[in-house]
Amino acid sequence: MLFRCQAVFLRAILKVSNDRKLTGVLLANTGTPDSPNPKDIKKYLKEFLSDRRIIKIPRIIWLPILYLIILNIRPYKKQKDYKKIWMKDGSPLLVLSKMLLDNIKLKNTNKDIFYSIGMRYGNPSIASELKNFQDIGIDNLLIFPMFPQYSFSTMESIRDEVLVSLKKMQWNPKVNFIEEYYTEEDFINSTANQIQNSWNRHGRSNLLIFTYHGLPKRYILDGDPYYDSCLKTSDFVAKKLNIKNDEYISSFHSKFGFGEWTKPYTENLLLNLPKKGISHVDIISPTFSIDCLETLEEIEIQFKNDFIQAGGKKFNYIPCLNNSSDHINLIENLVNKHLE
Repeated sequence: MLFRCQAVFLRAILKVSNDRKLTGVLLANTGTPDSPNPKDIKKYLKEFLSDRRIIKIPRIIWLPILYLIILNIRPYKKQKDYKKIWMKDGSPLLVLSKMLLDNIKLKNTNKDIFYSIGMRYGNPSIASELKNFQDIGIDNLLIFPMFPQYSFSTMESIRDEVLVSLKKMQWNPKVNFIEEYYTEEDFINSTANQIQNSWNRHGRSNLLIFTYHGLPKRYILDGDPYYDSCLKTSDFVAKKLNIKNDEYISSFHSKFGFGEWTKPYTENLLLNLPKKGISHVDIISPTFSIDCLETLEEIEIQFKNDFIQAGGKKFNYIPCLNNSSDHINLIENLVNKHLE
């Protein structure tokens, strides 16, 4: 109620001039449980794994598996993983996203542009943030999914949620989407800088691994461009770093369920590298803009342990862009470009 009153007051101030057009920029991401407890993890997984964009198995087959098996087992398995990385103020994805948002707001000098973060699954929800934008009198919406590479599973899921939410709200602002940005020079330079800064601090290893969140192979065969975009991302960044073809490799992680996914699988790659005499690796995941469970637990903890146990000596995880000044500039420049 307090926020609504503040919003009405703010809207009255902002609309003093009828010529003034206000833009709301929603930085959208996948989401996170509210806590590392099984109850909240179950709630999050239920929403996530019920999305038809994510799971394309017929409902009559998938829903019994989801409700009778997965939601009764997986929350307890994932609890220990979330607890390994959980921060004092919440999940890394949410905490780091809020830090990024705060710094974007500090840097933003355009008083007609308002930024917020919204999660496709979990909180703060896309619907709630759109409602906040509506309350302050936003005229134009720019939806900025925080995924550098387009995929039907991510981008279209966010588009679905935005459009459904607007329809329920009976609100019809002008809406634009940033669908991908891996080809943007700012993104390529930012990612290359992140790697170079790590090399300056920790030294350079034998091999640079670009690992991306995997997708079922059949999604790619159905026309999803994500796989090719990931390979191009690696090539663009490698070219910027001026490294040779045999000094980097692309792979895919987070396989879920049965069936073939995009290959090579990162976990298998890491187990085999020491056998080939490669004992030092650097690894980065440019499929994510903000560190999360997949990067901090699966890659930095699980994969590192597997690599060391297989005979590896040095495993250096390079963080996502997170709250870096490069990331802030990238977002600001992309927003300005799309609002021109």
